[in-house]
Amino acid sequence: MIITTQRSRAGYLVDLLLTAVGWFAFVYLFGSGIVAILRAAAGGPDVALWPVFLPTVRTLWGYGLLALANAAVLVGWAVYNHRRFGGKDRRKPIRPLSDHRLAMSFAVTPGQLAALRATRVAVIHHGPDGEILQIDKNEPRLRSVQAG
Repeated sequence: MIITTQRSRAGYLVDLLLTAVGWFAFVYLFGSGIVAILRAAAGGPDVALWPVFLPTVRTLWGYGLLALANAAVLVGWAVYNHRRFGGKDRRKPIRPLSDHRLAMSFAVTPGQLAALRATRVAVIHHGPDGEILQIDKNEPRLRSVQAG
């Protein structure tokens, strides 16, 4: 079951604005880094490209090693949890729900509960504190269909 909540327009706009700012910052920083590398490489035809790209390659290797270390930690944690807890169900089974407990949880009398079970459509009126004030039982009316 997926539970969703209504989001306000202001919350949605704040999320949209923060996402747009983040993407703009990423594109700006990435683009400025690429432009800086190309400017350094454009020093002339006799400039070797390897010394220009060497700091970038070292940085990328560092990022790659950090990503591998993070992946190793996460995979190790998943394997540990699978070996330790795999196949074990530690949750307790739910006790059967009696009519008395059901009536108490909704603050209705056993008679009201029986009436709610007997009807197909009911309108429940609540007070300001959430208590049930009145239950209207609306039985659906059968409509006669006339052949025309």
